[in-house]
Amino acid sequence: MKKPWIAVVAVLALAVAIIGGDQLLRIHVENEITQQIESQHGGDARVRLGGWPFALAGLTKRLPDAQVSVVDAEVANEDRKATVERVDIAVTGLSPINDLGQASVEQLDATASITWNQLSVLLGFPISRVQGDRVSAKTSVEVLQRVIPIELQAELSLQADGALVLSDPSVALADYTLPLPSTVVQLALDQLAPDLQLPTPAGLSYQGLSIGQDTISVRLTGQNVAVGDFV
Repeated sequence: MKKPWIAVVAVLALAVAIIGGDQLLRIHVENEITQQIESQHGGDARVRLGGWPFALAGLTKRLPDAQVSVVDAEVANEDRKATVERVDIAVTGLSPINDLGQASVEQLDATASITWNQLSVLLGFPISRVQGDRVSAKTSVEVLQRVIPIELQAELSLQADGALVLSDPSVALADYTLPLPSTVVQLALDQLAPDLQLPTPAGLSYQGLSIGQDTISVRLTGQNVAVGDFV
């Protein structure tokens, strides 16, 4: 009468051992990827790999899904570097997992938030929120052979290629509030235009932005994205 119970206990013990070993393997791989991300981009990373049993991914070389969050990661824009407050990435279909340098993901969706101060560092000029979708960008223009600091206020939007667009602009000289000629407005826009570009990781496109008082958030997506291009 005891043998059936012994068999049940043995099966349960084996199941626990298998599940425990599978979880240890998952944690080991998650830690390895976390260390790789932190060594390349800094910040504090968290990685969660999907799929069960996880050991099956070792045979198929494919993970069904994964999530990555990074706080205070470093991002570069030409020769300028800034800190992104938070990045959250969700991927579907990562393979081959045994060679991330050659791996790709079938679908990637991400959101990234950056403070206005750090966005100013990234773009190379002071930019901040005024109200709603209107922002303030400070630059200088040459008028009558004089370099004059000015403030441009405009609605901010984002194109798929990462280009920031300033529309419905108005410009005022520092310490003055009188309207300025449209030629000066265009001059200010032309002055800022070369720097109105966010980094564009290969294979990803921007889907829009959300403007907050302290931060600005962007959404990105891509299909068949090469992991080596952004990790």
